[in-house]
Amino acid sequence: MAFYSWRIFVNFVHHNNKFNRIQKHTLMKKLFFMLIALFVVAIVVTMVATPSVRNASSIFISSDEGQPLADSIMKIVKVSCMDCHADGGNGMACSHVNFSKWSTYKVDKQAAKANDVCKIITKGSMPPKRYCATNPGAVPTQAQITTICNWAKTLNK
Repeated sequence: MAFYSWRIFVNFVHHNNKFNRIQKHTLMKKLFFMLIALFVVAIVVTMVATPSVRNASSIFISSDEGQPLADSIMKIVKVSCMDCHADGGNGMACSHVNFSKWSTYKVDKQAAKANDVCKIITKGSMPPKRYCATNPGAVPTQAQITTICNWAKTLNK
């Protein structure tokens, strides 16, 4: 359809006697550059909309690449932490630790974050009291706190 409309316009410009030769040339140049600009915009939009492929350097697994959360830890974290500390959660909370991106953290960062989590939940400051009041099932048990702290210790080795 677009090609047919374009041909009608081109025929109109070439066969219409109201346009002199210079006007026709100028109009065709403008149309040419508009088409080029449209093509460039289409390419840019396609590049932005297409998910990027990991760069070649990330194909090689480095020794300091992080590991995903253990299943036992994930069960606790899902209930007690991930409403805020995951993608779509609280922005401030995610700035401290984002469990959705845990496996992207390097090993040393994972160890530091795990130690911080252990300290904070042992102190009782996480999950926040206000959150626990409306979500009593989110309060970790002493056994769960011990599990997380033992896991954090294993990451330091």
